[in-house]
Amino acid sequence: MQIRKTPKTDAVYLKLKQQIASGVYPNGMLPVEPDLAVQLQVSRKTLRSALSRLALENRISRVKGEGTFIHSPEERKDKILVMLRNVEDITFPERYILPGIQQEAAAMNLLVETCAIISLTADSVENAVRSIQRKNYCGILLLDAHFRGDEPIVDILKQTGLPVLLPHAAPGDAERTPFAVMGTDYRQVIRDGMQYLVNLGHRRIAYVAYRELRIDKESYFRLREELGLDPNPELYAAMTSHNQHDVIMTGMEKFFGGLREMPTAVLCFSDYFALCLYEYLKKHQLRIPEDIAVLSIGGMIGCDFLSPPLSSLDFDCMAIGRIAVRTLMEMKMKKQLTRPFAATPHRLTERESTRKPELESNCAS
Repeated sequence: MQIRKTPKTDAVYLKLKQQIASGVYPNGMLPVEPDLAVQLQVSRKTLRSALSRLALENRISRVKGEGTFIHSPEERKDKILVMLRNVEDITFPERYILPGIQQEAAAMNLLVETCAIISLTADSVENAVRSIQRKNYCGILLLDAHFRGDEPIVDILKQTGLPVLLPHAAPGDAERTPFAVMGTDYRQVIRDGMQYLVNLGHRRIAYVAYRELRIDKESYFRLREELGLDPNPELYAAMTSHNQHDVIMTGMEKFFGGLREMPTAVLCFSDYFALCLYEYLKKHQLRIPEDIAVLSIGGMIGCDFLSPPLSSLDFDCMAIGRIAVRTLMEMKMKKQLTRPFAATPHRLTERESTRKPELESNCAS
């Protein structure tokens, strides 16, 4: 078995972090960079990368011309505010992102406080701004998306003068708000999903969408054309709700009941749509994946516990949370109030809902 070595920058960072915690530098300063690099037997480039990480975590301050100062434990605890939607819903990715935020904040020596958006918008803008400024936060994570730009919370957070980051939003949010925005590249996610199904041998693939929220219909069919899929427009179903069970089930009955030929695979807008599809297929005695393979977007709702386990294009919510905290602190250090839209990671997790032995053998032959 091959043993993975810790990258040199990580090793230097961990060593300095341990030395700072154990009081190796009692005068409150690190040695000058050339001397410290010699002591640690690393290049100055590697050392600077480790020092930047420690500064990001508020463990040290690097003052040009003066030196690198160690912060006391009392000085290290910066605070960030996480703003949450007013309505909790299992279909919202934000609830799955919060643990990653909390994990990374703990690793970076940060305190996290949470607040529902309605707690601020119930008062005047002036009072809301003052209440945030009073708390001395160093930045704000806003777990919401699809803004018009004229919402009260946008005005409130803008007036705080703090860096604000939307960890899971849409490119349009970067245009309609003054904030930094991260989000999923849904066109790439859907392309990856359809390409995966094509590689399994599927050509008649349906997409169960929610309106045109993640990809518009025209772009979706352009992707189908690029991948050589069945171009029949009847293979696109737009549901009128993303979380109302009865509405979605009625939509599925209407969609599948109106098809002249059933698809061999279905790509679902969300895990919740996939749950509803499982229910529909079971009701109509259609097997997964033997009759219809099912692939969802999200990977948040315990896909391993379904029968059969659900294949998914995962948002990787824990990684999004960790990246969001680190990005916010970089913005704070660089005194940035905004950044260009940044795509967040996603990955395909294959499970039994798409594994089709006869197709796999056909592909292999």
